[in-house]
Amino acid sequence: MTNLPSIFNVKYLPSRIMVFVLYSISFLSIKNKMRFGSWLGHLAKRKLSSRANIARKNLKACFKDKSDKEIEDMVEDCFVQLTTGFIEGTHAWWQDMKPHQARVKSTGIEHLIEAQKKGNGVLLLGGHFAVVDFAIPLIAAQIKNLAYMYRPNNNPIINDMIEKGRARAGVSSFTKKQLKEMKNFMADGGVVWYGCDQDFGKKGEVFAPFFGVEAINITTPSWIVKETGAAVIFMGMRRLGEEEYEIEFSKELPEFGHGDEQDARCWNKELEESVSRFPTQYMWVHKRFKTRPEGEKDFY
Repeated sequence: MTNLPSIFNVKYLPSRIMVFVLYSISFLSIKNKMRFGSWLGHLAKRKLSSRANIARKNLKACFKDKSDKEIEDMVEDCFVQLTTGFIEGTHAWWQDMKPHQARVKSTGIEHLIEAQKKGNGVLLLGGHFAVVDFAIPLIAAQIKNLAYMYRPNNNPIINDMIEKGRARAGVSSFTKKQLKEMKNFMADGGVVWYGCDQDFGKKGEVFAPFFGVEAINITTPSWIVKETGAAVIFMGMRRLGEEEYEIEFSKELPEFGHGDEQDARCWNKELEESVSRFPTQYMWVHKRFKTRPEGEKDFY
């Protein structure tokens, strides 16, 4: 866990207040959380114009068949979905998730079970969907020895809130500085979720198409598979309706592990198919296409 600064450190007072506010919000019903999240999303879209512009450019490039009006509606709903997911996440961090664990729709779980039997662990490739924090305890209720890869938040107070919230579900966590520990975890049959669908700038190594647009990808997933022999499965997650959620596991991806570029193409294709089902539940506010192939003009 994070080494927290002293409670007398004034610099982090706003962060501590924010954690208290989110903790208080967690006591709202799911229905009221969704209402509040929706209101917050509409507000955020108006206030965060630069992020709205990023989402607009991403969606225009990836959904060329959509009209300007349709794209604008998608941008609006993307903010609503992301803020609703964030507010829902407070329930996962502090409240009882058992009722939701009992009725989540799980598709393809048999593929994961078969992959686990191979004994080298499983790498669950995923993406930054709106429901990710609410989904973690839903997944943990069905999978033993679950962990996730993540990049720590720069703010120690916020990072501690997120880490402890996710740990409530009994999941472990690893950073890129803990790859050795993660390898040992997988050697014991561990399942590790890795959402590596972001533009990490200079850390990216290979380009692969995502909705027809070249996107930079890191090769860490390929390295993990080479080092561990883990089976690879893609996992999607989505909100189907009010208090209705789905976790979807693909079949094992046997073509993964035969080359960095091929791997990037493989998992980008899986991500694209998952995003296409509920496009606005994906984090389009991120500069996914910031890094461009040599000679290509800036995307944003």
